[in-house]
Amino acid sequence: MIKNKMDEVLDGQISIFDLVLNEVKETKKEYAPIVKSHKDKFAEIINLYKPNAARIVKRIYGALLVELEEKTLYFNSDGVKELELKKDIDLLPADEILFVNQDRNLNDVQLKKLKDMHVAEYIKRKGDANIIIQNQDKTLVINPKGWILEYLQKPKYHEDEVYKIEIPKENIGLHILSAETDIDEKKSIIKPSTFAHNLIDFEENDLVEIQYKGTKHIGKVVRIYNNGETLNVNWDGKQTAFYYKAVKKLKEINMKNAI
Repeated sequence: MIKNKMDEVLDGQISIFDLVLNEVKETKKEYAPIVKSHKDKFAEIINLYKPNAARIVKRIYGALLVELEEKTLYFNSDGVKELELKKDIDLLPADEILFVNQDRNLNDVQLKKLKDMHVAEYIKRKGDANIIIQNQDKTLVINPKGWILEYLQKPKYHEDEVYKIEIPKENIGLHILSAETDIDEKKSIIKPSTFAHNLIDFEENDLVEIQYKGTKHIGKVVRIYNNGETLNVNWDGKQTAFYYKAVKKLKEINMKNAI
């Protein structure tokens, strides 16, 4: 019987049918995970809580505070929620207030302390219940309890949160002026003596007459705080705080005639 030559395999040889073919596999591409920075993580947290938060604060050491109706959420610098704290956490001057829905008003104890210190100006940040005073290389804080605290850190604030103080000759109390970036603050003086002391209670949207840089203006009360002693008045696209005795209340009919 004749053997099939394909079946003849000599000793020491390997048939091509015994060879193992290695399948060529496509190399898998590995992608490094995208690590978000703490800024990106904070942005997500801020956007999530912004509609309902009373205030959102970035602390000097990198943590984020989100104050809600009854508590404060504490996120570490990696954006991970670690704690639930009480509402109204005390802030440091160097803490950065990122967002505010509910402001904090000053009380009579703080205003008296401020008056006794005879300073030229102070800082009242939106969302912060403290009075901040810059004094050369240190920062002074008058907290709601009236305590005067001293810090070496520089405060973080906005230009429109700086207020200038004048003690009138009549000693009628604090006369507060809001600093404006486009106005020479040293010359921004109002003389309360030019108005008769007005004992009428003010309300928001009242039409009033004020004097600014030697010129009389007619505006509208947009906000009242400090137990009614400070009126925030809007006129000609500007908005500034005045001591209430330096403001004259007008009747609406007078405003129409002026227009």
